[in-house]
Amino acid sequence: MTDRVTVDGKVFARAGQPWPLRGVTYGSFVARLDSEHFPEAEQVKTDFRAMADLGLNTVRCYELPPLDVLDLAEEHDLQVLVGVHHHDWRMEQHPTRDARHRVRAAGLTAVDLAVQRCGGREHVIGIAVGNEVPSDVVRVHGIAAVEDTLSDLVAAVHERSDLLATYVNYPTTEFLEVADEDFICFNVFLEDPCALRRYLRHLQVVARDRPVVITELGLASEIHGRAAQATSLDAQLRVVDETGCAGATVFSWTDEWGVAGERVEGWGFGITDTERDEKPAACVVGDWAHRELVGLRPEWPRVSVVVCAYNEERTIDECLGSLARCRYPDFEVIVCDDGSADATREIARQYPFRLLELPHGGLSRARNAGMDAATGEFVAYLDADAWCHPDWLFHLVLSFDDEHVAATGGPNLPVPGAPFVERAVALSPGGPLEVLTSDDRAEHVPGCNMMYRKDVLEAVGGFDSVYTSAGDDVDVCWKLLDEEHEIAFAHAAQVRHHRRASVRGYLRQQRGYGRAEKMLTGAHPQRFNRIGQARWNGVIYGGAAIAPSLLRPVVYHGYQGASPFQPIARRRAEHAGMWASALVPAAVPIVAIGAILGVVFSPWWFLLLGVVVASLAAYGAAVAVAVSPIRAEPTPLRLRALVGALHVAQPLWRTYGRLRGVAVTERGRTLAAWSGDRWSWLRALADELREAGCHVEIAPPDHAWDLSASVGLFVSARITTAVVWSWTPQSRVRFAPRAGMWITVAVAAVLALVFPIVAIALVALVALSAVAEMVRLRACVRAALAQTAPSAGVTT
Repeated sequence: MTDRVTVDGKVFARAGQPWPLRGVTYGSFVARLDSEHFPEAEQVKTDFRAMADLGLNTVRCYELPPLDVLDLAEEHDLQVLVGVHHHDWRMEQHPTRDARHRVRAAGLTAVDLAVQRCGGREHVIGIAVGNEVPSDVVRVHGIAAVEDTLSDLVAAVHERSDLLATYVNYPTTEFLEVADEDFICFNVFLEDPCALRRYLRHLQVVARDRPVVITELGLASEIHGRAAQATSLDAQLRVVDETGCAGATVFSWTDEWGVAGERVEGWGFGITDTERDEKPAACVVGDWAHRELVGLRPEWPRVSVVVCAYNEERTIDECLGSLARCRYPDFEVIVCDDGSADATREIARQYPFRLLELPHGGLSRARNAGMDAATGEFVAYLDADAWCHPDWLFHLVLSFDDEHVAATGGPNLPVPGAPFVERAVALSPGGPLEVLTSDDRAEHVPGCNMMYRKDVLEAVGGFDSVYTSAGDDVDVCWKLLDEEHEIAFAHAAQVRHHRRASVRGYLRQQRGYGRAEKMLTGAHPQRFNRIGQARWNGVIYGGAAIAPSLLRPVVYHGYQGASPFQPIARRRAEHAGMWASALVPAAVPIVAIGAILGVVFSPWWFLLLGVVVASLAAYGAAVAVAVSPIRAEPTPLRLRALVGALHVAQPLWRTYGRLRGVAVTERGRTLAAWSGDRWSWLRALADELREAGCHVEIAPPDHAWDLSASVGLFVSARITTAVVWSWTPQSRVRFAPRAGMWITVAVAAVLALVFPIVAIALVALVALSAVAEMVRLRACVRAALAQTAPSAGVTT
């Protein structure tokens, strides 16, 4: 097995074991006698020996190290993150195409030299192709131009070596998306631990399924004092570990520091001074270097891990083996066998875990049996076809950072080295993906990787046994949110999860998911639209971004580009893909109508059929182009073709399952008495309107009304509420035209040019329908208001 550091999802591994990056920055320095910007060899040897004695395992260099420095790093078992320094955009006076070509050429030359010097050295973790291109420079030269050049340099590293490649970014250019980075690096100087924690959780979202490394953090001792530096570093490094970052390199090793050939004085970011005498911060960094996750807390709560299995002999050994390697100090494993007919039970008995042999009753009953048998304060669920990282439970427990958090989950990543179809399914829609409402809060966490407070899970009744194969995790999450609990998300609590290994199995799964969605519409009607699709308040991550070059992300630059944090506000390409997938099922009735009309009336109607089929093919082709297979993919074209086809087929099969399913009505709903709480009132009001047959919409955050109710296509009642003096409820109802009215009026205007009588009749019919809708809406709204807040004043 190679000793090289590799990427394992959101973290690093070395020799098959978890490997947290613990390092410091080294340089930049004033040039020595041989013109290399490093200290003399004896000083480097002394520095590297001191780093190793502290327990550090990585040194980050801003320039390509000479051979003696690389040899000394290997001698002291220090990994090197190599930076390349070359002519870049900051040296160009004019943002022209020629300038871009010069920068690219200089970068490729620097990469070639770095690969020649570092290639084959297992102690070189990777090459950083750039560092902190200023945001104003990026905006002048063009975001796309800078992204493309940096992406070319990353690709060059991969083509010429087996080294990892990255770009060192910072918050002001967070919007830069460098293709195919192995891990993302950010320089972040935030002294407030709470602010740092929020931002690092945000970076976990930016990184997706890649490791996050903080390549600069620290505090200037000559400005704030040495004691303050040590205290601040201790807090910052704890936050790095708590938020699941793959590691950090503290800025910097020494106060000896040079820029552009001149020494820098007066800051003192080093954990040693210019004479290499250690400051108090060095002890803090040494403690961090030796500290494992278990050292973040003096005590850890007991956790019960439940594994539910039904005929899982192919994967359960891998799953239980990963749990046996977990490093959490206090946990139990309960295997709930749901009446398996294969060797699942025999395999489970080989491990020192509890085995519950249950009659076959479905996934929900098995999960409830595990909950009932659990002795831990928290109950975690891991699917039998998944396996967890050794630090999985640490990160799940750490995400319960607030008493309002009742549940949490983490990412489930594809299995490396999976068969061809499983790799394609992993890139296709409908997988078990999280729905995030913020950087660390979720609306739903998938059942293959989730954890609950046991008492809260029992309070909501556990998992509803009516959901036998899917939907139970969604039902519980929504119940918790309805009870005003929060669901957290731990980005580093990763598991590897097998996808379906055959196209038939994948489509059968999607049909089952559709059936489960139909069942959920009865218990949670407010969370579905009129065609039965879930209306998520959060963002579903994953899938191919269609036409990313045409739908570039919206970036918040701030006034005249001056914002110190410039995040991506919205990824429009991903939303376009979601909308395209939602519209695919509509093609079936259109094709059927076109075929019937073509046979009965005129062959010209077959043109409609051809247009729809061509649109579906174009959608599949667009997805195939947008998909990004991994570099090691042996058959990328074949994979793209299958993923494109599955993107077309999945919505059809899911819709079919939805149509075949039966809604499960919510049981035991009671109307609470008026409490003076406006949020409880709004929820009760929405439920009452739905009971009356109204379609209810929640207002977007930029609208001045709270709820919208409708009973037809033409009119909606928009309700605005308030609680005034003495906790008295008050409301205002305004009627507004819906999109159906505007569409009908537009059709009537066109008809008026040719058939004025038909247009007049259509307008009259719409007017009568609108009046009837208003009368019914008025009655429904008044009744709902009277039921939920009897003393409410109503203005219409």
